[in-house]
Amino acid sequence: MSPALMMNFEKSIKILDENDLNDDIINIDSCNFLTPTIISHLMGFIYHNHKSIKKHDDNSINEYLHKVLGLKEHPDTTFPFRWLDEKSDNSSELTRDILSIMNPIKGLTQALQYIFSELITNVYDHSDFDNGFVIGQYYPRLKSTDYCFMDNGISIPGSFKNSNITFENDCDAIIQAINGKSTKECGGYIERGTGLNTVTNMVTRGGNGNVLIASGEGVVELTKNNIVTKQIPKNYIKGTLVSIRIKSDKAINIYDYLNPHTYEL
Repeated sequence: MSPALMMNFEKSIKILDENDLNDDIINIDSCNFLTPTIISHLMGFIYHNHKSIKKHDDNSINEYLHKVLGLKEHPDTTFPFRWLDEKSDNSSELTRDILSIMNPIKGLTQALQYIFSELITNVYDHSDFDNGFVIGQYYPRLKSTDYCFMDNGISIPGSFKNSNITFENDCDAIIQAINGKSTKECGGYIERGTGLNTVTNMVTRGGNGNVLIASGEGVVELTKNNIVTKQIPKNYIKGTLVSIRIKSDKAINIYDYLNPHTYEL
């Protein structure tokens, strides 16, 4: 069985598979539960391809979609859709807003500050995007929180190609990026590239959580003891999606996870 975030991403893939992508409207009726991963992938696709979502047959799903998109008042367990400002790095402002709205438990604040700042700054440093956003959802029963960051940039494989970095396939490019491969300095390994590795370490090894990255035609989900990959159809995603699930009942000491950890397919 696929890990949690991959299962969510597969649901959004199923929705796209079921639709005629030449139509202007995407029907999501086959999905009976929406998560940040599902919504972010679909909204990224819809924005990029100038489409819209058909109203769901289940009004409760429509209600939640409106809340997470910020169209209706939302509970304090939801961080609604928030744009990344393409003209300036607003990572500090966004991080502050996420923490104030989601009210994380004591012991996670410092780790979340690092994680959000790193993921948002990574978009500005590497993706060459013109729109991006973040949404989040806390699940009290699971004692976990999902956050999803989406941008419509050139993607990890696209960035590697532009820098003449070799990779076997798009999943391999994602793993190389997690392991610190950076395009910021002649394709070499430099300190700036270790941020994504540290984020992955904190979430998976420190928080017993999940990290899913979808970019190009590849999807990779990492947990503490496992890596799952998936190839997806071309043009199903523009840019890069990063989704994390953090167990909110465990504090994370960021200094325990600053040393690089190598992930292998």
